[in-house]
Amino acid sequence: MEKSVLLAISALFVATSLNAYSAKGMVAYKKLCKHCHGSGFKGAAMLTSDEWEEMFVKKAKKLKEVHKSDSEANKVMESPYFKRRMDALGRFLRNNGNDMGVVRSCDGLNCG
Repeated sequence: MEKSVLLAISALFVATSLNAYSAKGMVAYKKLCKHCHGSGFKGAAMLTSDEWEEMFVKKAKKLKEVHKSDSEANKVMESPYFKRRMDALGRFLRNNGNDMGVVRSCDGLNCG
């Protein structure tokens, strides 16, 4: 009985950690956003998790609207890479918004 409880708790912890980490989202942020918005810590802290959620509704319609006057940003958001990684990027930003405390995807080795 104790082993099954311990196994269930471990599995829950790993699943939660993997979702929060969102390695694909962090890599996408570094490739697409870092040159204008800084490190993942700085970029994720620009908005709360709820605000990030709103930005990525309807295929990132609001995010695209915010960046509409920047031709470089428009190129990024129309790229096939952005379209493939949009969900992971949104998950990374939502999970690490300024209301979430420490940016969980930044471990000193991967955030910069």
